[in-house]
Amino acid sequence: MTKFCFFIIFLIAACGSPEKGNLGQQRQLYFTLDTVLVDPGDEILYLRANLGNAELSADERFLYNYNPKDHALEKIDLDELKLVKKIAFEKEGPQGTGPFFTPFFLLGGDSILVAGSLKHAAIFNLEGEKLTEVSIQQVLDQSGILDGGNRFRIKSIITGDSNQYLGFLTDWSAKFLQLMKVDMDESKLAEFDLPAFDKLDDYRVTQFSGGEIIGFLGSQVLLQTEGESIVISNNVFNELYVYLPEKDSLLLKTYESRLTPNQKTPYYPKQVESDEALYRIYATSLAEIEFERLFWDKINERYYRFSYQTDMEIVEENGHYSRSSNSSTIFLTVFDKNLEMLGESRIPELNKVPGTYFVKDGAIWIFENMEDELGFLRLSIDL
Repeated sequence: MTKFCFFIIFLIAACGSPEKGNLGQQRQLYFTLDTVLVDPGDEILYLRANLGNAELSADERFLYNYNPKDHALEKIDLDELKLVKKIAFEKEGPQGTGPFFTPFFLLGGDSILVAGSLKHAAIFNLEGEKLTEVSIQQVLDQSGILDGGNRFRIKSIITGDSNQYLGFLTDWSAKFLQLMKVDMDESKLAEFDLPAFDKLDDYRVTQFSGGEIIGFLGSQVLLQTEGESIVISNNVFNELYVYLPEKDSLLLKTYESRLTPNQKTPYYPKQVESDEALYRIYATSLAEIEFERLFWDKINERYYRFSYQTDMEIVEENGHYSRSSNSSTIFLTVFDKNLEMLGESRIPELNKVPGTYFVKDGAIWIFENMEDELGFLRLSIDL
């Protein structure tokens, strides 16, 4: 097996809870960083999507990475650091997934929901055999919620109940409208407004060309259902909603960072025509702050969240504009299981934005392409 490790241990003073009376307290975060490689055997793992279409099993042992070239899942054993097998799926026919595979969601009992196309949503076993169809599209059509070009983007399954799904309702331009829950047992929808997120409209720029709309620059609404809470956050503000299933309601929580801004400056102007203008607004926004999703550490019963500030250069070549990231300053915020902020710190050993990451055995695993081989940086935190 191809495998190597190196270790770096460092500590950084981190800010404590921002509540009054506790602002002067400091905590130290101890980090341990090591690197590992996965043995692919005789196969070539699909890394072109940077593991953006991969899911971690509930026991944290296996990573299932979708390979669109072969329309297959690559089952990777993270304990043994090796590829176990490739699970082939069919696109057409009675066992077919339809043309689109992602998003997909691992379920209990060694099964998987493939919901790349809601019209073809179905549950399969991990041998590629279809077990049952899931009529999400039918429930949506009957409700009329998609009239006028709206779209439902499924994001997660409510933990412990594979027949309830959470996602976002967006308009035709992908502008966020509402949080939605689809209850398949009851064949009904529940819609939730997020009024604190209404100000995301200030972070939307429309690009025109010849009087026609050709693009948008907007914000992201993020969702995670692992751990003690269902959390809805965004990339712009240092705040989030907690969905309370037992009450079918939302709770807003806000935070104060001592290391970074707590929000971006609203984008301006609101309408542009050139690629250069759009890219420069985007570069300015990343130089301020970008908040990532929260993710759960079940061993230590706490949440983590990356945030970052990026120095980005706008490059012009033959009249065409593109963006190039020079370097990023990465921060990590730690929350307890009740989503109270425990501390925050810069991570100087990371200088580029983590792409795909998850927690296994109490450590943060960050995907790293190492000369076209699958590797991970593993970051352990001790408060």
